Amino acid sequence: MRRLLLVITVLFILSACQSGKDSREQDPIAPASRGEVTIGSKSITEQYLLMKMSALLLKDRGYKVNEMVFLDSQAVRTAMEAGVADMYWEYTTTARIYYHKKSSLYDPEQAYREVSRTDAAKGIVWLSKSRFNSSWTLLMRKDISEQLHIYRISDLAEYIRTGNTKMKFATNSEYLQREDGLERLKKIYDFSLSTDQVVAIESDLLSQTVKDGRVDVAVGMGSDPRIKKNDLIILEDDRKVFPPYDAAPVILEQTMQRYPDIRETLESLTPYITNDNMLDLMYRVDILQKDITKTSRDFLVKNKLLAP
Repeated sequence: MRRLLLVITVLFILSACQSGKDSREQDPIAPASRGEVTIGSKSITEQYLLMKMSALLLKDRGYKVNEMVFLDSQAVRTAMEAGVADMYWEYTTTARIYYHKKSSLYDPEQAYREVSRTDAAKGIVWLSKSRFNSSWTLLMRKDISEQLHIYRISDLAEYIRTGNTKMKFATNSEYLQREDGLERLKKIYDFSLSTDQVVAIESDLLSQTVKDGRVDVAVGMGSDPRIKKNDLIILEDDRKVFPPYDAAPVILEQTMQRYPDIRETLESLTPYITNDNMLDLMYRVDILQKDITKTSRDFLVKNKLLAP
């Protein structure tokens, strides 16, 4: 009875928050010849894209695919554990912190191994991880970076330690409070900032604030498509201060046992899920307002994963 109530609750959440660009439009579903699966997504553009590309590939292989958008990480995870969703794309450190309740790991391979091992005991399988790391990053204007020869966070730290001017940083409130946030950044890279050098603003405004010159550096998300729009660069995290948020498909073990070829289908996509490719796709959808289904299909065709 409790399980039934959980499933009903999840479906209620879904109906309340399913909206937006991607799930607003469903592809015509081909007749099911191999089986039926449900792919979940969190309510952000990068997840819509990952869900849509996965769905298009599985439909092409003859599956009937249902696409479900959930409000946040906890909602889609609950849906999977309840058997409402068969699969979705997850991030290593999200699983490590929010589901497994453990501290961040900073080595990408170790983080992937640990979340895979922990979830295996729950009947959840992590497929091969992509090269898309949806983590924190430091952003600068490209022209300023070239002028000052700052390309790595170590270069920035050296400039702060030896420069005569005080650089101004912007980030969101969450980063200021995280255990892996600003204090760790300053400690690992050995530089200091006074309180008047740091401002907290909304995440959506970070890249624009750097572009406008109101701050010199922003600590934001590397998956923000406005990075490309505003001609910013991502400074190389050469001392691995940011925990990895590598994206990978996760699937119920029972679903994979029923449809073992799903692994091969999804892992044919994984090598093409890179930082550069995802930034470009998100730029097309969020900034150029391109249709997300067509954008996803064009990407798969371009990379010979789908026939034209």
